[in-house]
Amino acid sequence: MGLQRTLLERLRKPEPPGQRQSRVSTNELFDSVLGNLQSILNTCQGNCLTDPDYGLPHMTTIRSAMPHSVAGFEAAIRRTIERFEPRLKGIRVRHAPHRTDGMELRFEISGLMVDEQDQTSVRFETYADEEGRLVVR
Repeated sequence: MGLQRTLLERLRKPEPPGQRQSRVSTNELFDSVLGNLQSILNTCQGNCLTDPDYGLPHMTTIRSAMPHSVAGFEAAIRRTIERFEPRLKGIRVRHAPHRTDGMELRFEISGLMVDEQDQTSVRFETYADEEGRLVVR
């Protein structure tokens, strides 16, 4: 059976009886992964009751140690995605600031979105908004 939407997605929006699909389209899978990345990368470690390691270190910790903390934050993003988003493989995270000062928290995340039959190269951009949340697109 191919990869599907996450369990929470299926609970929030169940398919009509008798219309269960064993696979979802590449676009649906991409949207599901994108939504999961938004959730994972915007949860601070220690805030999830079922797994204290879920999420990333708090953003204030990262910003206070800039620019020396960027490599560690890249690694934290990669490790977190590898652990909590199994539909992505070969994950690469690269600091990609648009400003010339290099202090902007903007990253490119790339890898392969894999299911039992296909693999598709994907790329996401993230940046920290004014409130310190990571926007993933």
